[in-house]
Amino acid sequence: MEKVNYITQLNQALEHFNNDHRIKQGHITLYLAFFHIWNRDFFKNSITINRELTMVRAKIKSKTTYHNILRDLHEWGYLQYYPSYDPRRGSVIKMAIFYTQPRQKLAKRIPEPVQNMVPSYKQKTYINKNKLAGQAKPFNILEVLLFFKTNNWTADEGKKYYEYYQERDWKLSRGLPIKDWKLAARNFVEKGRELERKRTMPNSGYVSNLHTTKKKDYGQPL
Repeated sequence: MEKVNYITQLNQALEHFNNDHRIKQGHITLYLAFFHIWNRDFFKNSITINRELTMVRAKIKSKTTYHNILRDLHEWGYLQYYPSYDPRRGSVIKMAIFYTQPRQKLAKRIPEPVQNMVPSYKQKTYINKNKLAGQAKPFNILEVLLFFKTNNWTADEGKKYYEYYQERDWKLSRGLPIKDWKLAARNFVEKGRELERKRTMPNSGYVSNLHTTKKKDYGQPL
């Protein structure tokens, strides 16, 4: 017999109820009545129930309501119901195990939450793809300035970069969309600094004229 954790099992059951739009108050009270019997029997694999006593515990007065709710819990995977048609023998209930120790084991027919969740392995795949593909454009100028600060680039360069590509809808000069704005930022800074170096370099022939070694003949008229 698998060891059931009382608190975790109950918390998991309530969490499933919360995410299952089909669950009504009667389903919860009847389940808790069964859970009380199950706990009292030390979480045996199956429990024998008495309908009259269970209805009293669950605050259910109608036999029809009791059987309808019990059928729902059975069909939705919260438990398995084995009716007894012999008045001398009680019916049998096998509760779905939401949690076991030391390992977790969920019943196969437990209803899934209403909200669709992305499996963790798919989330990791999406994250890896995003890392490989790069971010097409920054969220805002603050992200750009932070990136420039991290790379020891000036904030003025960051503003120029952001405004330049923001006006161009984050497209390259050939009209192609930027696939990685950080890579484009590096190219932007390198190209800008290269142009600045060329601009500040002496003009061709300027240095040689200043340092010419040819002697001027001052006897010639101007």
